[in-house]
Amino acid sequence: MANARTRYDTISEFLQREHEAAAVSLYGKPAVQLGATPFLFYATNGMAFRLQGRVREHALALPGAGTWAPIGQIADKSPWVLVPASQFLRWDRLAIEALRYAQDGDLRRPQAQPSNGPPPEPPASARWRDNIKALMEKAAAFRLTR
Repeated sequence: MANARTRYDTISEFLQREHEAAAVSLYGKPAVQLGATPFLFYATNGMAFRLQGRVREHALALPGAGTWAPIGQIADKSPWVLVPASQFLRWDRLAIEALRYAQDGDLRRPQAQPSNGPPPEPPASARWRDNIKALMEKAAAFRLTR
């Protein structure tokens, strides 16, 4: 589809110009990569994006979209989603999301930090503690007289 290839070329040129991505040919297919990480592939039946999380699920929900692998071994948990040429108007947003994934790499996953003792007390618990302490002092000072 000529419009889809034109759209891919436009997206590829934008990513090269604005985000220092490189247009390459991987596995005999046109691709775009950031550093050594490819994140876009053009195939005759669509464009493949390397996505994760909610964006990946939304891309898979598009009509005709499915998982994909550059080498051809498709797995359900593959980060690659092939979006058909019929959905080429959505490729811009997906390309930016794939670029973000390539920029962040595994940094989006939570990283454990070493702890330095117990966490600080939340402000609400300090107010509760102070209120209970004041009530206990009032209860201790309370005397029944005849």
